Amino acid sequence: MAAVRALAHPLRLRLLDLLRFDGPATATLLAGRAGESSGSTSYHLRQLARYGFIEEAPPRRGRERFWRYRERPLTLAGGSNSNERRLLAELLGREAHALDRFLADTARTPEWDDASFFRSVAVRLTAAELDEIRRKLESWLADLRHGDATDAPADARPIRILAFGYPVPLEEQ
Repeated sequence: MAAVRALAHPLRLRLLDLLRFDGPATATLLAGRAGESSGSTSYHLRQLARYGFIEEAPPRRGRERFWRYRERPLTLAGGSNSNERRLLAELLGREAHALDRFLADTARTPEWDDASFFRSVAVRLTAAELDEIRRKLESWLADLRHGDATDAPADARPIRILAFGYPVPLEEQ
């Protein structure tokens, strides 16, 4: 529950994205990228570290403190409480904004356009079957390269993968 509260802050989510997609950075570098003060980013980085979402990276120069993204699975139980609902709303807003930026990008190449996808399917499942799909997706995604993987091919790009599985409210059926 505390980890959910730690994430339910727009700046913390922005810092996580910067570390996840751009690689290790200091509070000062992140402050410049996020348009915040280094004191503010430093505070929020410590909160993210406290709950295991980031960790210190080996220093790159001098005594500067570098932070890096740490993969920490966090499954939200469908927004069963107000903190989870707030976090889900913030995460979905961020993902919608990222998708809008992708669609507006006029420099996309056919190769990446062809590889990108959106899939929506309606099925009838039990709660146990839906849970099995969630577990299989988590297992499959865990095997992928994460963060600033040094073993990634030169043409690899950061990719956002988003999957939903939720019951349609009974009144919509």
